[in-house]
Amino acid sequence: MSPEGERRRAALLRALWGRADPVSTLPPPEPGGPAQRPSFDEDGIRLPHGAAPVRAADDRLAEASLAHIGAHLAHGGGRFAVGRLRPAQVALVSLIEDARVEALALRERPGLRRLWLPFHDAEPGPRTAPALMARLARALLDPESDDPDGFVAKGRALFFADPAAWTDPALSRRIGDRLGNDLGQMRLPFSPRTWVVEPAYRDDHAGLWERPEAEAAARPQPSPGDAAATARAAGADAPPEPAGRVWRYPEWDHRIRCARPDWASVREEEPAPGTALAVPPDPRLGQALRRLRAHRAVRLRRQLDGDDLDLAAAIDAVARIRSGRPPDARLYARIRRDAPSRPVLLLIDASLSTADPAPGGGRLIDAARGIARALIGTLPRLHVPCAVMAFRSAGRHDVRARWIKRWSDTPEVAAGRLAGLEPGGSTRLGAALRHAGRALPPGPSLMLVVTDGEPSDIDIHDPAYLVADAREACRSLAGRGVTVLGLALTRTQPDALAQICTRARCIVVQNAGQLWRLVETLATADL
Repeated sequence: MSPEGERRRAALLRALWGRADPVSTLPPPEPGGPAQRPSFDEDGIRLPHGAAPVRAADDRLAEASLAHIGAHLAHGGGRFAVGRLRPAQVALVSLIEDARVEALALRERPGLRRLWLPFHDAEPGPRTAPALMARLARALLDPESDDPDGFVAKGRALFFADPAAWTDPALSRRIGDRLGNDLGQMRLPFSPRTWVVEPAYRDDHAGLWERPEAEAAARPQPSPGDAAATARAAGADAPPEPAGRVWRYPEWDHRIRCARPDWASVREEEPAPGTALAVPPDPRLGQALRRLRAHRAVRLRRQLDGDDLDLAAAIDAVARIRSGRPPDARLYARIRRDAPSRPVLLLIDASLSTADPAPGGGRLIDAARGIARALIGTLPRLHVPCAVMAFRSAGRHDVRARWIKRWSDTPEVAAGRLAGLEPGGSTRLGAALRHAGRALPPGPSLMLVVTDGEPSDIDIHDPAYLVADAREACRSLAGRGVTVLGLALTRTQPDALAQICTRARCIVVQNAGQLWRLVETLATADL
């Protein structure tokens, strides 16, 4: 680096940002290696390898880099924690952070746009992840940019929605997370090994993220109910992560009107050990269910004899005769009372929102436990097969299901496990419905979903997405003879749950004392 060029670069950094950080150059790149990008950290600023020209006109790339890195030093916050972000999300959070600090710098020094903009040469072309990122970077700097791509337009709309929020570095995390999720749903491949930051004056983002050793030193705060994370945070020996089998399920995307195959992963956690607890039956619930079973008529179709002609069987018989085949003699329907009860599976939403206060006092999870205790104490005594499963999620690749009561478990064992159920995570309801459905025996059955209303997850920002997916899961279960009833732990019927189960099958049950509403629905609805 020539002394004149070195002094000029240092003078530029002082003039723009009043800083005197050491400026050096990187070692020569390896032949055939990726292009070098500027870098910065607590030790100083490093520019790509090469001598510093004497003339400023020959050093525009380095000047643009110094102006950009100075914006980070002046307007940036602390380092971001990578956490569970995927590589594409890390790249997009970094891109938004670049745009954020540049936007703040332009408020003070509007002339910097003339320095940075010539390096933004991305134009509409092949739709790849790196190309879309480069186009988004240009759109966030150039007010005249009119990129037609929907991804770029969404990023621009999110960024400019609230310019007052540019002073908060958390904005970059929020927007980058959302855009990274969209990029993943477009199935555009992204390789962090071959990706190079564009345009060339921007830094390699190493100074924006926590180093691996810093991440190891900082213990993450566990979510409620996460025993392993609690033990790790306390420095104790953590129990091993469950190594249960993983099931993958499709997920319905209402925006493209089709299912994404193998999109959500569900892992079963081992049932938490618990002391067996006595669980008495609920007398009122038992009496109501006995009356319902005694008076409810079930129409048995395709019988050899019966009370009425089965019209569908008769039509099939006529069709077989006309085609020259012998008809089926089972042409009658018979009305049967006191029919065997359907198996019942109770699916409990154990997400973090169930730690909120319940309308009748206590927490929502406490109300859910009370409903579960009433059912597991009453149904087995009426010889109704009963199972209970709880679920939570942390993104589509981390949906957890936990058996509280398998079909063969005793109510006392289930009550002990139920006492240890605590809230944590999010509510990816569609995946949980599909997984619980596979545990139901063939034939007609009933699934009860106890929840506080609306599905949500950390990687989904479209409120209609998970509602549409859960509704599609209910339709698929209905095709197998499974009826899904939503039990809402709220004061009024939630719109989201009503859309998922239909309003006739969405019941407000705030506690076990209101389970008569469930029995009333079973008695009046055509299930």
